[in-house]
Amino acid sequence: MLKWILERVEGRGAAQETPIGHVPAKNGLTLDGLKVSDEALTELLRVSPEDWNWIWEIRTVFSKFGERLPGEIRDEHEKLGAAFRPRGRRRAVNTSTFLLK
Repeated sequence: MLKWILERVEGRGAAQETPIGHVPAKNGLTLDGLKVSDEALTELLRVSPEDWNWIWEIRTVFSKFGERLPGEIRDEHEKLGAAFRPRGRRRAVNTSTFLLK
């Protein structure tokens, strides 16, 4: 994995785009000496929206910070939420939920 990260920094590492950013492509990792099946590798690299349902629940935690929550965190959370929202249902996020005191 570290080799892949360094290769990505240099613009060479094979990757696939997902809602959370780039993850290694199957052929992007050096697995010499490891016994990892194709099925296991597929599962390890899988990014499934069902596994990310917690992103909706964390708003409750963020709301406790009110205006003290850094805007960058709020913005990143909104982008992540938009990435996992079903295609036909994109909508603006109501940021007032973050500003509750």
